[in-house]
Amino acid sequence: MKTGKAIITAIILLYTSLIVAEEYTPEQKQALGQKALHEMMQKIFSEAMAAKRAFLESNQREIPLSNFATTAPRSEFIVNADISEELAAGTQSSTVYVSTDGQLTWQSAPAIPLGTAGYETTWGGIITTNDGSSAHSYLSGLVDSEALGEGFGTIIVSGTPHNIDGNWPPGSNLYAHMVDEPSGDASSNYDITAVQGTYKGNDAVDGEGNEYIDVERFYMNLSLNGGCCDEGGLFGPWYLYGVGIVNPEAEEAVAYAIGYGDGGFGQLTPGLLKLTGDLSTGDIGSFDYITTNISYSTSGNDMQATALMSYIINDSQWGTWPNSYNGFIVLGVTVEASLDGLDVAAEVLDQTNPGLMICTTTSQEGNIPLSLSNPEFDSETNTLSVSYSDGDGNLPWFKSAQICDSGTDNCFFQMDMIPDGHTYEDGVRFSASFDSGDVSNGDYDAHFWFADDDIENYPSAQINLPITVGSGGGGCALEGDLNADGIPNVLDIVLLVNLVLGGNEPGDCSDVNGDGILNVLDIVLLVNIVLG
Repeated sequence: MKTGKAIITAIILLYTSLIVAEEYTPEQKQALGQKALHEMMQKIFSEAMAAKRAFLESNQREIPLSNFATTAPRSEFIVNADISEELAAGTQSSTVYVSTDGQLTWQSAPAIPLGTAGYETTWGGIITTNDGSSAHSYLSGLVDSEALGEGFGTIIVSGTPHNIDGNWPPGSNLYAHMVDEPSGDASSNYDITAVQGTYKGNDAVDGEGNEYIDVERFYMNLSLNGGCCDEGGLFGPWYLYGVGIVNPEAEEAVAYAIGYGDGGFGQLTPGLLKLTGDLSTGDIGSFDYITTNISYSTSGNDMQATALMSYIINDSQWGTWPNSYNGFIVLGVTVEASLDGLDVAAEVLDQTNPGLMICTTTSQEGNIPLSLSNPEFDSETNTLSVSYSDGDGNLPWFKSAQICDSGTDNCFFQMDMIPDGHTYEDGVRFSASFDSGDVSNGDYDAHFWFADDDIENYPSAQINLPITVGSGGGGCALEGDLNADGIPNVLDIVLLVNLVLGGNEPGDCSDVNGDGILNVLDIVLLVNIVLG
């Protein structure tokens, strides 16, 4: 009996809707459809502009994230990244992710500020992996949005896996979380629990010679607490499941949205839209579909959508690309629109905080051997230095200068070396100093021993330098090399003769025999050195 009443009720409602349909002209239906879409886009635009204001008002003067570097693929995988003071001030926690099986699975570990000499603004993490000859890695952080000038609470700033092959739809292993949203604040089919993202792209170099990833395609995933996605009725309510996209460094009040909807008398269709309006108020001015040529999926609890990045970055109002993040703001929204007489009412059913999606993944296959060059010893300051470079841009986890007995591997004093930068592919200078009491005066060999891979792949020092510590032998980096050109020869003899004839006081290099007197004995000894 109850079933029969339900059927009758449904028939009455359907009949009523058909009668209502006749009350709307085609022009009215189109206007109502556009009104429904306008109200939905207004909700996305206002939230996008709030996020944009936060990033613009932060007035960051430094590149927020730079010099992301790792060791070569190995069981103890180390990650470093330089984080600006502004971003670091609001970073509550940071996590490094690495995959050694082609991004099928990921392992993670906390990253913390290193705060040591040469790494004052560097965060680093160590992950014990399954080893292997390849590695993919990225960095994710939880940031207090107050550091960015806004009260969104804690937001995610994250790199992502790299959807290299353009898999559609991407598996969960290829997505990174951009937003995690608590459940229960909306009915399940409209309750957003997460926004995830990934990208497909290629390595590129900008006009200033900086490397970045040229994003070909972006992918967004809006996860719901219930099933996706409700199409709504013919005459409403209508639903939109969207992800807003904003370039945080673009000055113009423009946002983009990609998502799914089906309704609004045919006005609401899946696609990529451009939204413009007022940045300060968040009021939308206009919106247009850039393209409906997107791929989308509404399977299970996820709304997934993808489009070519060129649709956005080729728009004149998008702003400079790549920006300093090589990324963009994302936020999720579910909206309901319904008829209200000859008008439309819209309501945000759920919305998320923004997240910052950084299109960056570090990848390495195999390992190019590191290179050391130009070793030097400053006898005045007892400082050893050497140039380090690596074709993969790897950081050295072992970076040692050792003092050893001349001609032997008997090394009795070791120092950890400090870099003057972290651009390892371009080359950096490492240095270390010791106190006069640490090493007795005399002749020694300095061994420079670096490793970016397992130590068995670098079993010994890569480069040696004969040094003289203290007064013995004049304290020169290379005995007999008065003019410091790296070669003891007749030029050094001429220079020493002029010093002796000029009555000069003995110096570190001119007092060749170390007796504290500058005379012909030093010349004789230098001649013997030059003659071998």
